[in-house]
Amino acid sequence: MYEIDNRKSFYIKRQHLTENDNQFNLKKNVGESYYKLFYKGATDSEETLLFDPKLYKEETQLDYEINYIKPSWDEKYIVVSLSYSGKELSELIIIDTKTNAVLPVILENAWPSSFMGINWLPDNSGFTYLYFPESDPENPNFKRNNQSVLYTLGQDSKKLNFIFGNKTNPEFNIKPTEHPSTSINSSNDKYIIGYLSGVDNFWDAYYTKIEDIKNDNLNWKPLYSKEEKIKTSNNLFVGDDFIYMSGKDADNFQLASVNINTLNFNAPKILFKEKEDEVIETYSVNKNAIYVSTSKFGIEANLYKVQDNKTTKINLPKKAGRISLSNKSIHFNDLWISISGWTSSNERYKYDNEKETFTEAYLTDKIEYPEFENIVVEEISVPSHDGVLVPLSIIYNKNLKKDGNNPSFFYGYGAYGDGVSPFFSPIFLQYVKEGGILCIPHVRGGGEKGEAWRLGGFKSTKPNTWKDLIACTEYMVVNKYTSKDRTAIYSGSAGGIMVGRAMTERPDLFAAVISEAGVLNPLRMETQPGAGGSNIREFGTVKDSTECMALIEMDAYLHIKDSTDYPATYLTVGMNDPRVVPWESGKFAARLQNSNNLKKPVLLYADFESGHKGSSGKKVYEEWGNVFSFALWQTKHPDYQLNNPISKK
Repeated sequence: MYEIDNRKSFYIKRQHLTENDNQFNLKKNVGESYYKLFYKGATDSEETLLFDPKLYKEETQLDYEINYIKPSWDEKYIVVSLSYSGKELSELIIIDTKTNAVLPVILENAWPSSFMGINWLPDNSGFTYLYFPESDPENPNFKRNNQSVLYTLGQDSKKLNFIFGNKTNPEFNIKPTEHPSTSINSSNDKYIIGYLSGVDNFWDAYYTKIEDIKNDNLNWKPLYSKEEKIKTSNNLFVGDDFIYMSGKDADNFQLASVNINTLNFNAPKILFKEKEDEVIETYSVNKNAIYVSTSKFGIEANLYKVQDNKTTKINLPKKAGRISLSNKSIHFNDLWISISGWTSSNERYKYDNEKETFTEAYLTDKIEYPEFENIVVEEISVPSHDGVLVPLSIIYNKNLKKDGNNPSFFYGYGAYGDGVSPFFSPIFLQYVKEGGILCIPHVRGGGEKGEAWRLGGFKSTKPNTWKDLIACTEYMVVNKYTSKDRTAIYSGSAGGIMVGRAMTERPDLFAAVISEAGVLNPLRMETQPGAGGSNIREFGTVKDSTECMALIEMDAYLHIKDSTDYPATYLTVGMNDPRVVPWESGKFAARLQNSNNLKKPVLLYADFESGHKGSSGKKVYEEWGNVFSFALWQTKHPDYQLNNPISKK
């Protein structure tokens, strides 16, 4: 996997293209284990190294990595976020881009890789970010009572200038578990938006003038409430017009706008109407047009242009499973899109609005993968337990024989409205090359069919999530793609509910179950520092009788029974995980190992140098090697059997 995935000479991520066509990005060469920060001017032939994270706090001998960057609008400064050992709570430093000098200030307890990141003021005098008062993940107050702060260049880092949160805005009754995050979208914005963000799709929002914030005049006003069904933070001001994704009477969402002087959300201007079977994924506002990307059933992406009150579908340079959009500014016409699919690598293009043409604009080498040429994709729909059709992506070698003897690997998620869109991964395709069938069941709880699909696997309807997985697995068995003793199911984080309950409800249907940092004991999540409070909005609370029963039903740990022969199980945890505490998987492993009819292995892998998102560098391939080797071992692949089989002990 490592050799195939590292054919490129270098890798780029976190790229920022400025209004002057200059670039800031994180880059690493093949063979290197971490990313460094580089700058390349539009007319420069060579790039400049701005920062090497291995030189940061060398005396501590901690392995710091860059997890986020944000340059100022004038490009004179760039904020760099650093953390180590998988910890997501970060330290912020500021670099002078002309001298490469690090300013003598460190801002602690930030988490800019989430929660709206860093927001530079239009005049570049400072920036806002979300501050976490408690940094210890085991403290009951971790991730509670967070506050948005404004840092002004030259300010004492110990002085916290709170601008939005329950300290400054008690009149808004902000809950301790809500995250009062802020957003500024361009160098010409007049308003800053304050969101009470969480894990659900719809939040309360407020706004005020940026000039007032600078002058310590915290004159926040309500922008909208969650009842307006405006999706998360996919919104922005263009002058005095507020553009947003609306879910009101539109499960697949539509694009709308209101004027700041009226804020009449009952009679908005509709910019892009809801489409049947196509869910709006994202949009980009440019100088003369708005671009909207949609997804049909989570597997087929389309691109539209809205210009002069007319919507036009854009002919893409190739079929797309997923589209991501980026532009430099609402004052420019430039648009970049990235296209990917299950078997086609990520390709980047620049779109010329006037000529209506695409030009390849790769950030790295264009690589061919001839060993994957014989891999085909089937996109079907499978009836679930209640007759609802569940999209299923099936990826396999075209010469595969449907005789029931093929290993299969089911990868799903089904939570927070997040689907599994088509992605190109030599790591996953190497499993297919080994003779396996990769199956992606687009289960309820995800967003593949809009907001209604998400609510179909939410709190009391959560059983649909694992029942959809079971239905898709049964389809593959009945149609002889695979068999019960050759199926492996995998997920991570909230997807642990899906695989955990699938194995406890139908232990006969699976040969192997793999969970990474999985939610396996959700009834107890509410008691976990930092992890439980915000997830009440997704899974429910024990303080409500109906929701408590739903939590019990989705709790895989509570459904383990003695005298049951469960599938082979492989669990992984990162001991620095601030989202799902490791003891959930630990309890689950211990309970399985102590059931009295267990015949198959139960393995728990604990990594003390990683967190929720796993490792980096070559270690990533070692971890995926463990996952797929375990799956192939347990699904009877002849090349992955032990010479000396081990017992349960």
